[in-house]
Amino acid sequence: MLSERQRDYRQEYRSRIDSWYNGPVHVFLIYAIGLTSLWLYTQHLENVRWWEWLSVPVFLLACNIFEWYLHLKIMHRPQKSKALRAIYNRHTLQHHQFFTDSEMRFRDQKDWRVTFFPPYALVVFILISIPGQCCSTSC
Repeated sequence: MLSERQRDYRQEYRSRIDSWYNGPVHVFLIYAIGLTSLWLYTQHLENVRWWEWLSVPVFLLACNIFEWYLHLKIMHRPQKSKALRAIYNRHTLQHHQFFTDSEMRFRDQKDWRVTFFPPYALVVFILISIPGQCCSTSC
């Protein structure tokens, strides 16, 4: 059951979504950027030994812990830094106000805008990883 406050917020949020926004295109862009990046990264793998593949689950666990930490310390607490404040605003003040434990359903594909992170965020994450790539290989 939607509270009046949540109903009003959803209506106001939806009214701010540009008419050109397309949820399936949004999701496609995220997957296209992500899968293309993974493909490019795998092109640099050579002679991987079986035991080196064990680093993959360790890395995935570390990423999961890092995401939990970001949720705990950045996304759910107001921040002084403008960039971190923007993450907090997007996640807590928009996403968690739009979706609550009592109402998590989408009305339509336009609601995906508040669900999926913007494609530019994935590009930023990839760019942040470049220094690590350059340190482990000859750039």
